[in-house]
Amino acid sequence: MATKIIFFTVNGRPEKAEFPGDCPAQDVKDLFRSAAEAGPHDILKLYNPKGNITNISPGLEPNSSSCCYKLEVVAADCNSAELAGALGFDLSSMEKRLQGLEKRILTEAGDAPAVVYEMKKQVDSFREKLESVEHLSWLGLFKDLSEGTHKPSPFYHKRTLHKTRKECEHVREKFLQMRHVVAKLT
Repeated sequence: MATKIIFFTVNGRPEKAEFPGDCPAQDVKDLFRSAAEAGPHDILKLYNPKGNITNISPGLEPNSSSCCYKLEVVAADCNSAELAGALGFDLSSMEKRLQGLEKRILTEAGDAPAVVYEMKKQVDSFREKLESVEHLSWLGLFKDLSEGTHKPSPFYHKRTLHKTRKECEHVREKFLQMRHVVAKLT
């Protein structure tokens, strides 16, 4: 299989990559990662001569040294000692310090604002409504068994529960009204 030669620059220095055309994509990415001296968690971007981002893969079009790609390391591993030295401070220790300050503010400030408690109350109320079946009562589908002095037997569903013809007609009318409303909406 023929090899591909790709000319590119990284940090202003010219580089040349050579790999077989049937090389696995991960090997090609590792080749460019090595050329950029990037770590395994760093993010690389490859720009074609027109300035557009292109995929680092075996499908790269061969080029010449006068018309080369540009490789950039756009995100480096933040825990590296090199980055901490360049910035003058360690980001991980700063993050820990910030988390400590956030916890301290929450404990010193005391309770959460009243709005948070009101929202929680509304969510709990809504959840209770969804978990119950009482909202089906307007259709005549909910039967409140707690009313009356008698306790329903555990086999109440085996008893014959007859509705009057008037009740049945009432439920049917409500159903037909709902069906027409839904048909108009769709």
